Amino acid sequence: MIKKLWWRFTDTLGKTIFHPQYFLKNYEYQAVVELKKRARGVFADIGCGRQPYKKELIGKVKKYIGIDHPVTSQKYKYGESPDLYADAANIPLPDSYCDCVSMISVLEHLPNPEQALKEAARIMKQNSTLILMAPQNYPLHDLPYDFFRYTRFGLKELLNKTGFKTIKMKPLGNYPILAGQMFNVFILKKVEELMHKNLIWKLVLIILLPFILLVCLLSNILSLFTSNFIKDYQIGSFSICNLVVAKKLPI
Repeated sequence: MIKKLWWRFTDTLGKTIFHPQYFLKNYEYQAVVELKKRARGVFADIGCGRQPYKKELIGKVKKYIGIDHPVTSQKYKYGESPDLYADAANIPLPDSYCDCVSMISVLEHLPNPEQALKEAARIMKQNSTLILMAPQNYPLHDLPYDFFRYTRFGLKELLNKTGFKTIKMKPLGNYPILAGQMFNVFILKKVEELMHKNLIWKLVLIILLPFILLVCLLSNILSLFTSNFIKDYQIGSFSICNLVVAKKLPI
């Protein structure tokens, strides 16, 4: 019940500064903006989760296919069910079937990312587009299915090895934003931990929730303000994540 309410809160305020994970949600939406510009034909959303962006893509693509793992997708049972239940390394779609593929905040959860990218390349047509976003600095999440973090250089190397050419690489975040986002996630993790203790803690945290959200809001505002004085987007040393647009190379 609490998780369902949290998802509703995220769907409503996820792209606003009032959300504790405002920066990550904002960066994920930047990936969706790329999708809205580039998606066409048959589109496969690998690791679709609750499919929060499906409505924004319907009408822009000929066919939307949401793909998620049969085990990990159970975490999103309150959302829309995937069109296909499959491992990202073994997708039951024909060769050269898709015109566009996305893997947004997915690669870190795959135990064999190289094989998953090879499989994405297999189902894609030549010169079709892959939109990918992966974390560089972020706390562990969705345990135990959290395996890797990626620098821009690691992503480029991985894509080169699996049949892609990187045409856009955008580091997202700098030190103040990273610090603020880490602080907020720490607060959320502590709340989640205490929620599992007993009923008294749950009641206390529910009463304190407005104060907790206010603290996170102030953290967001401070991070956003100070980020204007520290610019390292080009280097990406303290990026939260990296956004990539790549093309499948001819075989």
